Amino acid sequence: MVNYIIRVSYTAANADTYDRLNVELAKYNVAGAIKADDGKGYYLPQGEYCYSGNEAINEVRDAVYRLSSTVQDEPQVLVVEVTTLSWAGFKLIEEA
Repeated sequence: MVNYIIRVSYTAANADTYDRLNVELAKYNVAGAIKADDGKGYYLPQGEYCYSGNEAINEVRDAVYRLSSTVQDEPQVLVVEVTTLSWAGFKLIEEA
């Protein structure tokens, strides 16, 4: 499996653009959160996503771009393959 961090932004996002994008990307296991080694989950900043899969980076980029374009025109998409990731200051996902 390959791990990716994905960034999607829009020049002029509508009020619900990212909410709709989150729902659509979640259908393909693209998450707006990340899990730490201790099992705790953290929300990523708006427009940032995490995905693990066997697809090549360009396939992931193209798929996210196509899907993002159905939510709102002219998305900007960045996909980065990661092997090690560290973060600070992200909001903890509270357990239900």
